[in-house]
Amino acid sequence: MMAALVLAFAVIIAKVMITQLIGRMNRQINQVSQVKSEALGRLKGAQGQKQIIAKNKMLLDKKMRRLKKEMGEMKEEEDARRKRSESRRVS
Repeated sequence: MMAALVLAFAVIIAKVMITQLIGRMNRQINQVSQVKSEALGRLKGAQGQKQIIAKNKMLLDKKMRRLKKEMGEMKEEEDARRKRSESRRVS
């Protein structure tokens, strides 16, 4: 009889300990889930910034190509003016 009482008491203690362990594990799981959510949020924000940067870079590259083209055209016009003025001086 005494052995059955000790075993019943041991089972109750084991159940309490297991319940506490499960509760602790659930809290840890929730913490990890929260950290994961925060990390995913930061990642999404960083991806958005990267897309904005890429778009801005593309626009700047287009502007640079256009400005270089305009500068080339201006230089050609300047060279043509010089040649005309030099040819006038020679004649």
